[in-house]
Amino acid sequence: MKHFNWNMFLFFLLTCTALRAFNAQAKVVTVFDECKERFYNNMEPKGMDQNAVKICQKMENKPDVFFATLYSTHHKIPLYSAYTFDPQCSQKDGTAKRCNQWHIEPQLTISEPNNNHMVRESKAEKFVNKYKGSQALSADYEHTGYDRGHLNPNGLQCGDARLATFTLTNAAPMDACFNRIQWRIWEGYLQSFLKTKSYKDATAYIITGTVPGKEKIPQEDDCDKSRESGRVTVPSHIWTAVCYKHQDNTKSFSFGYLGENKPEFNIQIMSVSDMNQQLSDLYSKSSKTSVNIFDGNCFNDNPSSKAAEQSFVDLIKLPEYRITRKRARSDSDTSSVKKPKSG
Repeated sequence: MKHFNWNMFLFFLLTCTALRAFNAQAKVVTVFDECKERFYNNMEPKGMDQNAVKICQKMENKPDVFFATLYSTHHKIPLYSAYTFDPQCSQKDGTAKRCNQWHIEPQLTISEPNNNHMVRESKAEKFVNKYKGSQALSADYEHTGYDRGHLNPNGLQCGDARLATFTLTNAAPMDACFNRIQWRIWEGYLQSFLKTKSYKDATAYIITGTVPGKEKIPQEDDCDKSRESGRVTVPSHIWTAVCYKHQDNTKSFSFGYLGENKPEFNIQIMSVSDMNQQLSDLYSKSSKTSVNIFDGNCFNDNPSSKAAEQSFVDLIKLPEYRITRKRARSDSDTSSVKKPKSG
């Protein structure tokens, strides 16, 4: 009888445990109580589609909820993802090689005890027809010129929080140039700007969202009749709103920025109250409700809000931004993306 190799057994046990820990998990909920701490004053935005699905995003075997998502099964895109800024995540972490393993959410189709977590898309191929009615798939993005653009950016997160962003419930079709150049630039400068603030007695709440547009992907392909067209709505606009809440309210501030989902540089910075109005106007084509992103507009009228807005504008006027912007204009006519890239 061969001697049992306990060392090998323990090695495989630890390996399986580690791999299991990296399975993404999410919970479809009726209210955001389990992830309300991702919202300023525990209050979610108002004026969004009330029929959209609420998801608390987390990792299996991890107690923390990393972010919250409001997901439209009709448009098959998230309407927003809400998250907080982690000052411990460095820009080096944000540019490190990533896993790039995308997940889908079975609970959007059917709620079962064994389906209470995300599954890797690559391991759910035989269930594609079961899940595709309520959510986007990576195949919907192929050969479209649109990326799987993160709302909660992987580049602003690190560790497990970063892995958790790789779910198609956190991605929307973004023009490749918009996603890889201008939106990425603003994400990077937002990280740089927020890292200059103190977090000993403060929290930065961030919400990134979409405005559903008229275009859909995939478009009808005369060469591939087997491909179902018009499944996923392309956002007309992408927006981000920031609420920095300090224990000393005089230091609290908010601002936001919004851009059209196009190759050209068109992102505009604005106050939260102005963003509420712009989003209300944009959403009015499909809804008559008024949008309110943050409770009480998060110190919109504080002098510190105007100062923060100006400081951020000054930051993105740095020479390296102007150089990148010039280069982006010259590259804006690049060909369509054959394989979807993540934001």
